[in-house]
Amino acid sequence: MKLGPKLRKKSTELHEFIRKASVFIDYFLWLLLDPSKYTIIKTNKIKKILVVLVNPEMGNVGGDFCALGVVNYFKKVYPSVNVSFLLDKKTKSHFGEIPGIEMIEHKGRRALDILKKNAPDAALFISLGPFKLKDFLFVKYRVVTFYPSIRGLLVYKNKLHITRKPFTLWGTHMVEFGFKMFESLGFKFPRKDVIIYYSKKEENKVDNFLKKKRIKKYIVMHPGGKHVVKTLKGGKWPPHLWPVDRYAKVANHFSKKGYNILVTGTKEESYLAEKIQEKTKSKIYDVCGLFSIRELAPLLKKSELLIATDTSIVHIAYQVKAKIVELFGPSYAKAVGAWPLNSKRHKILIDGGPCARSMRKIFCPENIVCLDRISVREVIDSSEKLLDISFKKTSFLE
Repeated sequence: MKLGPKLRKKSTELHEFIRKASVFIDYFLWLLLDPSKYTIIKTNKIKKILVVLVNPEMGNVGGDFCALGVVNYFKKVYPSVNVSFLLDKKTKSHFGEIPGIEMIEHKGRRALDILKKNAPDAALFISLGPFKLKDFLFVKYRVVTFYPSIRGLLVYKNKLHITRKPFTLWGTHMVEFGFKMFESLGFKFPRKDVIIYYSKKEENKVDNFLKKKRIKKYIVMHPGGKHVVKTLKGGKWPPHLWPVDRYAKVANHFSKKGYNILVTGTKEESYLAEKIQEKTKSKIYDVCGLFSIRELAPLLKKSELLIATDTSIVHIAYQVKAKIVELFGPSYAKAVGAWPLNSKRHKILIDGGPCARSMRKIFCPENIVCLDRISVREVIDSSEKLLDISFKKTSFLE
């Protein structure tokens, strides 16, 4: 329904108020109705943890790699605890093989029968897919977080049988969600970090590409994201798209300064790379679809900078300590921005328009350009400031 910019902003503010309130309502109902909360947790007895991450078809790649980054760090801090994932096929393919973590593909209820034979002591539920919490009553400790939403509040499914439910306000970052789940089981972290693994073979593929193209100093641009190309080709404006002519101007500016420009994305997002190339005389390297998600990690680690909107590549970039200029329109930077939010490696630019913090991914009925207030000059200035700073590759908070 078309509302116009002013009413759209009011609608967004109302939805945000409901999100904030839903956290308190959901938590109160759990405290009131679920006797599972009285279970006493003995952290020293937890030797095996299952993470349930069975996504619907579209999935949430950025959120998935946030969760994986936290689990990888947990394994580094607590190497004696066995950790396994129950995953859908696509997410398992994205994650690949991880040292010390078992990946179990969801193939219907047969997966539950296998798990029951060697039951984990605790389970963290990120996405249940077709399962219900009562399917996992063979697990002693069951941890669930509530993502603030109207739908999540109204759906009664999976409201009970929860041993611990961390209280997470609207605006809690996805990385913090992961740590709070472990902390609710009694695990402590002297500091917090996220880790992404990639193989030597994956790194070599990136090195061979860069060597073949004679690319030494480069900036990565990632203009795409979920639904962007499909929405654009359908004649609507994607909420997460910064105008391609502005990407072209930024690319032209840095090309003149000696930087190569690589445009990443899925294979279909080559469409955006082509549009950028059409609007600049500078050479653009279209690598859309060339690298897997894990292969993007070494590509980003070797880069000088990433320029992107809120999408999965950002959650890969901060795990390899890359410099990031991130552009926000409808997403909520506090909840999904480059982590940690106070890192000097990152610069987050926010368009506070009518859809700000709405988390809208699909097209806007009013066709509002949600990132229109972020100028080319802002992106160039922010990028140059980061490019002028030298960091070690070992710490987020320098």
